[in-house]
Amino acid sequence: MADYIEESDAQFNIQQGVIMQECKTNATAWGIAAADLTTLTTKQAAWTAAYTPASNANARSHDEVVAKDDARKTYEETLRKFIGQWITNNPKVPNSEREKMGLTVKSETRTSVGVPKTYPVASVDFSTRLQHKVAFRDSATPTSKAKPEGVHGCEVWAKIGGAAPKLEKELQYLGICTATPFLKTFEGDLAAQTVYYWLRWANTKGETGPWSTPVSAMVAG
Repeated sequence: MADYIEESDAQFNIQQGVIMQECKTNATAWGIAAADLTTLTTKQAAWTAAYTPASNANARSHDEVVAKDDARKTYEETLRKFIGQWITNNPKVPNSEREKMGLTVKSETRTSVGVPKTYPVASVDFSTRLQHKVAFRDSATPTSKAKPEGVHGCEVWAKIGGAAPKLEKELQYLGICTATPFLKTFEGDLAAQTVYYWLRWANTKGETGPWSTPVSAMVAG
């Protein structure tokens, strides 16, 4: 199932506006805590203030882009938690409202979740200083960003520096990413080091599939 949050900033801005409007309008009917809605509204204001100047590609500065990216990360994290607590499993929220907000509507039919059989196909964008963007697609559907059915996310493991790892125990767990790409930032002293990545799918029960073909990239300094 594809991630419900829009990837592009422009589409995300439209989507979050719809979500916030619906939540504010129906806060009482849905039993949403006023304090949580106030916190989310504050994060929305910070996002809007940062997004507006950065949305003009011909006039924005580097600092404005960085501020926009930081504001989105903070706002999106809060928004996801809010949706998980007050919308996803809230019986007071009709499915028609979830659809209006572009959110996932759960099927009433239970399906068995199997262990992932396919693996992620990864690539690394290292064009930004001290940053890697690890993009991934499923080996069975490499032209689509959608994860395999029943998969929660992509586990990202890595080894920094030295020779390429041969064993799983040489790796460190970086996290699980529910939507491509996975962003990894580095301290300055790691510039020019090579980072080796192994990825694998994890389903909603925490079971993991086969490892990806390893990929590597240098940390640009």
